[in-house]
Amino acid sequence: MKTINDLFILEGMKESAVLAGHRGLTRNVQFVNISDTPDVIKFLDSNHLLLTTGYAFKDDIQQMCELIKHMHALNCSGMVIKINRFLKELPTEVKLLADDLAFPIIDLPTKHTLGEVSRHILNYLNDDETEQLYYALHVQKEFSKMMIKGYSMSALIEQLGHFLARPTLLLNHRGEKIASSHHFGMESMKTVEREIIQKVKEDLVSSRQGRTFTIPLRDNQSITTFPVQTKRLFPSMLVIFDSLTLPYPSSQMAIEQAGNVISFTLIKEQAIEENSRLLKNNFFDELIEMRIGSEEEILSRGNYYGLKENMDNICMVCTVDQKGQNYESLQLYEKKVGELYNSIYDQLEDEIIQNDIEAILFTKEKYFVMILQFPKFGEVDSDTLTNFINNCQTNIQGDFSISFGVSNPVFSIKDITTAYHEAVEALLTGYEMNKLGFVNFYKPKELEELLSSVPKKDLKALYENTLKSLAYPKTKEEQELVKTIQVYLDSQCEISETSRKLFIHRNTVKYRIEKTEEMLNCSFRDPVDSLRMRVALIIGSILKENESNA
Repeated sequence: MKTINDLFILEGMKESAVLAGHRGLTRNVQFVNISDTPDVIKFLDSNHLLLTTGYAFKDDIQQMCELIKHMHALNCSGMVIKINRFLKELPTEVKLLADDLAFPIIDLPTKHTLGEVSRHILNYLNDDETEQLYYALHVQKEFSKMMIKGYSMSALIEQLGHFLARPTLLLNHRGEKIASSHHFGMESMKTVEREIIQKVKEDLVSSRQGRTFTIPLRDNQSITTFPVQTKRLFPSMLVIFDSLTLPYPSSQMAIEQAGNVISFTLIKEQAIEENSRLLKNNFFDELIEMRIGSEEEILSRGNYYGLKENMDNICMVCTVDQKGQNYESLQLYEKKVGELYNSIYDQLEDEIIQNDIEAILFTKEKYFVMILQFPKFGEVDSDTLTNFINNCQTNIQGDFSISFGVSNPVFSIKDITTAYHEAVEALLTGYEMNKLGFVNFYKPKELEELLSSVPKKDLKALYENTLKSLAYPKTKEEQELVKTIQVYLDSQCEISETSRKLFIHRNTVKYRIEKTEEMLNCSFRDPVDSLRMRVALIIGSILKENESNA
């Protein structure tokens, strides 16, 4: 059965004021009667609520007192009266009597008709679903007011716990606590909170969808999770104690309405996070494009976004493979591509946290960029990095694949620019090899690779001008001279080492070197001549390889 207190969520009643008899607001209400006649007591009974303008008592306050005494004797609910219509104010004698009898007298604003308020109350009393809807709307309005006024998430969760008279938690999509009601401030409840979070994390998939489980620490009391949708791929979760036995009318509909307002608040907070993310990405863009004036500014702004000094930094670039039927069909819908990239960003953040990696996530154009920091990058860290990438690919890839380019370590924050370009080059190299869903580590180009990109005619000219008559050895002696030069340079111009490798006397080596220097007009101990000769010999092997492949 409903009480007077329960009626204040209804239209008209929620704007009313209790003038007297506050202790009687717990009186039950079963029926509503409208009357302005002096003999209305004949038509009243137990748990009846009287709605009146007070016209019958405007000139006889004593008669009003007698009516209140009789209604109290009948165990009536109370009186709702339009004070401003005829009485203007509640007489002191009536107020004292009502307070003494704990008989509630409620002032109804004149803008509401008695018939309108009566209809709302009767519908509420006679229809369980309507009652639930009224209560849900009441909860929704209260929470909406709090959201508009900028109340914190902790305040919203505290208010929900108050409405439901149940301990209440709000967890993010990873099962981490965002806010809790005051119940969890007690030392004993902190242990319970840890057990709940552990249970949720053990089965995140079901918890995000909504499930009920029990915990031994509270005598197997039931705990229920309710999904709270946000802009993220996975929902946050409301966790409520013993929701299956919530007192009427604390229905699931009311929980859902509160959840909707909490959802909007979370989305607002995420919008603020996105703005912070934009500023962070602007810093990274300025760092890579070398638009930050001083090293001091680089360090200051880098520290603000989590980049620590005196650490080994690895840059890892990740992107969605832009090939394949699934990606091409996604491209038809720009919104879906945007949602996909936002989802991947969130999941990369999750992987960083779950793998306990020191990393800062940025975006630049179509790339997700992670700067991973290690005190001293070594073999163990290399294994950690590899496992992290494997976990990312396993947990994130779905109807699409993602690939990674990884840089060499750099020590200074200002050198992250170099690391970024290395990571991008490693990624592009993988695509040049027609790979998908790959991990490619940066390797500096060898001299042979660099020379291969030079036009053949230029290579040939440099080769012939350096080796002259030995460029195309015809006799056995010329072939031996070229071989001796190669081994001599590889042995760092050590005659004894060259002699040992060629199985000839050291004087023979000395003779051949002197003769070759005279023929080519150079000195192998001169750094410039030595480098020029080394390059020429490499060009010779490239030209021979090209001829054999032709």
